[in-house]
Amino acid sequence: MNRELMMAVVGCVAACSCAAVAREGRQAPVEVLDVNGVSAPALSVQSGGVLTFVNADARPHQIYSPDCPELASTALRPGQAYTLTLSVGPKVCHFQDQLAPLASTWSGTVEVQKPPHNLADDFTGTWSSGP
Repeated sequence: MNRELMMAVVGCVAACSCAAVAREGRQAPVEVLDVNGVSAPALSVQSGGVLTFVNADARPHQIYSPDCPELASTALRPGQAYTLTLSVGPKVCHFQDQLAPLASTWSGTVEVQKPPHNLADDFTGTWSSGP
């Protein structure tokens, strides 16, 4: 293979790989904490999905949920992020900033969707070949 063709193939592969990574990155929600509060007070995430909290504020924040322990973070200093995997739903997880528990702008909900239906679960029995 000549050099130009090889470089074109490598460039196409790299571009496709970057596009796939970007597409996957858009699927995982990011909750930004800034001076105005949380960026999305209501989120929906797939069962077993990933969620990231990013502290874009000048003061620390600590995520707490009475419903979903996986949402509990340590104190996030400015610029820090906390990424978690949500457990199986369906369920609704309420969360708030434990360092500002009375401020409604620092609270929200995450709806964890029901896991996708598995067709194999429909076939729970034995098969027979007939008489």
